Amino acid sequence: MPGHRRPSRPAKPALRRRTTVLTAVGALAVLAVVGGCGGSAKHSAAAPAAGQAAAAPPAGAGAVVPAVSTRLSADQLPADAAEHWQPLAAPRTQRVTSAIQLNECASISGALAWQQQAYVSSYRTPAEQDLFSFQNSAAAGSAYQNLLTQMGSCQSQSRALQTKELGSSDALVTRTATTGQDTTGQSTTGQDTTGQSTAGQGTAWSRQWTGVEGLSAAGPQTDHLYAVQQGSTLAVVHFDEWAGAHAAPYSTRADGDLLTSVALKLG
Repeated sequence: MPGHRRPSRPAKPALRRRTTVLTAVGALAVLAVVGGCGGSAKHSAAAPAAGQAAAAPPAGAGAVVPAVSTRLSADQLPADAAEHWQPLAAPRTQRVTSAIQLNECASISGALAWQQQAYVSSYRTPAEQDLFSFQNSAAAGSAYQNLLTQMGSCQSQSRALQTKELGSSDALVTRTATTGQDTTGQSTTGQDTTGQSTAGQGTAWSRQWTGVEGLSAAGPQTDHLYAVQQGSTLAVVHFDEWAGAHAAPYSTRADGDLLTSVALKLG
């Protein structure tokens, strides 16, 4: 939450607060005391008042509930050999009726159900897996394409936010891997009658920047985001590296393999 800053001594960082839709509908208390990926207020569904999280009703009739087996296990998450990810609580699933914010740049709209699993590393840094279920593959493909568009302008948006809040900017957003697409950006996998991909297509990004506290933690960091759409499901995996809290930076050379692993789980 605003006012809660990342500890200055990363060797023994305190757990940061987070506010999410899931805590609003009764997630375990431990979820409320660890900073979310990139920040304390992220993943809050849009609400009438700015900055307020709106609780969505529980998953019910008409909502396609993601299967737990479609998630990566903790030891399959990126950089687990160094991070030693541990789940914070059991995954939560709920029906959603509004946009879910991923970071300062991107949100997911149009999903019927949302399953979230939060993790914490041995460095007390956060990771999350989110599974969004849609009415059909066309809706999921549209959400994925919208995410690509939003992340395409993330560097300029992040720099504008930094300039406003910090007086300077250094954000660098890089697309680190792509699967299921050819060089023109078209899906190379099967398509249904609507022309939408029915198999995995995914993209990974990293954002290296001095974070602006709010949706993100304050201070130098690298945020990693992975998105894979397959059929009527869109999976998002993300984790943050806080400068000084890790022995060595995560290498994005394995990002393509991570996208493939997520697609295999969704298959």
